[in-house]
Amino acid sequence: MHLSVALWACGALLAVLLTWQQRKCWRLIWQLNGWRGVVQQPLLWILLCVNLHPNSILEKVTQYREYFKRPMAVLVGTRVLLYIDDPAGMECVLNAPECLDKTFLQDGFFVRRGLLHARGQRWKLRRKQLNPAFSHNIVASFFDVFNSVGNQIIEQFASQPNLHGKAVKFTDAEDLLSRAVLEVSCLTIMGTPTHFTQIDDAHIAHSYKRLLEISAVRVVKPWLQIDLLHRLLAPELYEESRKCCQLLADFVGGIVRTKHRNWRLRDAVGAEKSGEDSSSGWQRRIFIEQIFQLAANGEMTLEEIMDEAQSMVLVSFETVSNSITMALLCLAANKGDCQRRLLAEIRALVPDSGQVGLEQLQQLRYLDAFVSESLRLLATVPMNLRHVSRDFQLAGREREAIVPQNSIVVLDTFNMQRDERWWGATAKQFDPQRFLDQDQQAKGQDAAGSGSGEPRRQRDRRHSYSFLPFSSGLRSCIGRRYGLFIMKVFLVKLISNFDFQSDFELEKLQFVENISLKFKNADDILLTIQPHNQSKDST
Repeated sequence: MHLSVALWACGALLAVLLTWQQRKCWRLIWQLNGWRGVVQQPLLWILLCVNLHPNSILEKVTQYREYFKRPMAVLVGTRVLLYIDDPAGMECVLNAPECLDKTFLQDGFFVRRGLLHARGQRWKLRRKQLNPAFSHNIVASFFDVFNSVGNQIIEQFASQPNLHGKAVKFTDAEDLLSRAVLEVSCLTIMGTPTHFTQIDDAHIAHSYKRLLEISAVRVVKPWLQIDLLHRLLAPELYEESRKCCQLLADFVGGIVRTKHRNWRLRDAVGAEKSGEDSSSGWQRRIFIEQIFQLAANGEMTLEEIMDEAQSMVLVSFETVSNSITMALLCLAANKGDCQRRLLAEIRALVPDSGQVGLEQLQQLRYLDAFVSESLRLLATVPMNLRHVSRDFQLAGREREAIVPQNSIVVLDTFNMQRDERWWGATAKQFDPQRFLDQDQQAKGQDAAGSGSGEPRRQRDRRHSYSFLPFSSGLRSCIGRRYGLFIMKVFLVKLISNFDFQSDFELEKLQFVENISLKFKNADDILLTIQPHNQSKDST
């Protein structure tokens, strides 16, 4: 009798304590959606638990979001998960100092010690240190590398039997492009040729991709971030991730140590020669060569430089290669005049030598629109997570909404960029013309007769944060310019040499959230890739 009373008392006390801890979370739920937000919590918990896997979570969010009033909050223990898919909410969060940091969920990411996942003052300091390495002049000096590797891609597409013809697997083209971008990353970030465009015997590119897939699982299942639980609950996955991590650590670490040793030797030799510059212009522009000076000044350790190099190689390699393959898929599936217009523009502005420079890229207006539209329709990074360091008010709402400290904010860029509220009735269709019309409108030109079929009033009210290919606000992408230049140079090379076609319909894509956007049915996508002279003969 006394024992049961004691148990009931303890249970009641725990319930009161838990409710007290959750009070601000429930307040936000009420402020956003009132009684509806409170009542729908059990349903949201069930949907979240059932679909807690990278292969299904993005698809299910896309499917079920229309049934709920948004923004919406889901109670998760003593935290609240705040889902946002509108531009005003995105602008508020991305510019809020309280939302500068990534969440604990992203500790599951295998590269978590560099700028990518740094927090607070550490991130601000490191960003300030690394900004010069991605200045306009530095990035523009890499065009010879972009062109050289781009030419190697053309050679591979032309010479490899599985990369041209009428039944080219999307995954084969994706593999080549990812290896090529990894080659560029290693050249520009670490100053080391790897010849990955030709062959990758060590499976470095595959290891990066596989670790991203494993990281995606650890993000949505954070208990796997604990090594002991990961080893017990998913032993095969744990062992695979351990081997891949070791392979990539040895790969990057070996390059950085060699480059640092050479840098110190060159610096020592240069010190003995008064008035003589010890570094070549090439070496000064390499990412790690620039931050070696920070190590010499005591601002960074060699291990931190390895972390930054690993982080930069991964991010540039994965996001850029993904963006290029998405753009080519949009191009191949488009049955309009997109490819013809791109080819005409490129042939008019790019010299016969095929050497693409910054001046040419700045004049390729339709290419800009094409790239923007592909990044809009198939967002490279579908979702972004932010940690709330202290209470802040969610702006842009009629009613006050206070987001409590330690909340997890989910920014659904993917669905926002395909939402008819911001992009009109053709939101889920591929139409580069919408960005040309937007540019004309910004210049004060009349776009009422455009061919996009999009009402002018829809364009007039489009929010500046409705298109976020590289995030924005306080923590925008440091390599935005770098990634766009690689993407555009490669696309110019490919489009000027090959014709891309596919009978696959973009509406049939099955999306997977693997940190970056992937397709569950990628093996079903076949491309027809023909050199322009052959494509003309076949028609």
